[in-house]
Amino acid sequence: MFFVSFYPLKLNFILAQVFLLGLAFVHPVLWANEQYTLSSQRLSKIIEAENRFFDLSKGAIKPSDQELTRKAQEIVASYESYLGENPHDTHALILFGKFLDKVGQQDHAVNYFLEADSLNPRLAVVKQQIGNYLIGEGRPVDAFPFFMLTLEIEPQQPAYHFHLANYLFLFEDEVVQAEIMDEEALKSFMHDCFGKASSLSPENFDYHLRFAQSFFDYPKASRNKALRVWDNLISNFPLRSKSEKDYFKLCKGRILLELDRDKEAVALIESVSTTALTNSKLSLLKQAKLLKKSPPLEIPQDQQESKPGAHIQILPDPHLNRLNEVTSRLKEERLLGQLKIDALRAHLDGSGKIQVDFSSRSILVD
Repeated sequence: MFFVSFYPLKLNFILAQVFLLGLAFVHPVLWANEQYTLSSQRLSKIIEAENRFFDLSKGAIKPSDQELTRKAQEIVASYESYLGENPHDTHALILFGKFLDKVGQQDHAVNYFLEADSLNPRLAVVKQQIGNYLIGEGRPVDAFPFFMLTLEIEPQQPAYHFHLANYLFLFEDEVVQAEIMDEEALKSFMHDCFGKASSLSPENFDYHLRFAQSFFDYPKASRNKALRVWDNLISNFPLRSKSEKDYFKLCKGRILLELDRDKEAVALIESVSTTALTNSKLSLLKQAKLLKKSPPLEIPQDQQESKPGAHIQILPDPHLNRLNEVTSRLKEERLLGQLKIDALRAHLDGSGKIQVDFSSRSILVD
């Protein structure tokens, strides 16, 4: 920290401290508000420094390791100092955890997420971060209840539905083998989660595209509904590239084939001209001309019209028990220590991202 030696500035600072000290006795509510404001301003400055730190990797001139290390040390020291004075600030704990996670220090980051979780177990973002950590550690089944709880805590947040759906898609085998749910229930749930994300964020192209694609992941979903979803995607996002539009045509053509609307399907598929999609185009045309198709598989009307995610309002007790067990085990494994940095070194990795290496020790929090 740098101190200015001008006497008037020192005098002003001392007078300000005397005023605040008097305020604490005369009007404790105003004092508390003032302290909150000062803490918020202090945390905002740390965030600004963090943003400038990550912007260094985006410039044409790459920073030296020495410069990155110096700035990383300043940020870590600022967070440690702030949390030393504000140990119950869950927002700061989450921010520091995210910073550590972003620079490749997931093992240290999870300590702060666990501490935030112990202070407030109803923070969806913390459940998400702990779940992500468990996946990174090769424990996807343990991550499941954390992702489930994000939906219960913040059911109107589309990102959590989208993240859970992708998790189910990637770790289907592990979830089914753990007997958390069977394959059909998992595919249905995944499909519903993609649908919920798209309905909660109608302007998000990625959510709508993945929901449309999920009809291929879940064959029992209505083909008529799939056709409507692809049509909506095409009409609602008209400014996509030519190759993307050709991809949409192939997907819609595949749905039309499954609905026995061969003539429409062939005309649509033949209109595709993107070279990279030639093999997919020829494969679909071959299906249309040479393969004997089975009747389209429809699900009952009551299932077609069910609201996405309607059956996941409450986290089942077995999953809640699993979550509590995993959280306790994580705390034991991590010893939930307060990170003390002995030394650190920052550098750019092969992909141009900033990474920080720590030499550290942990001291148990009383």
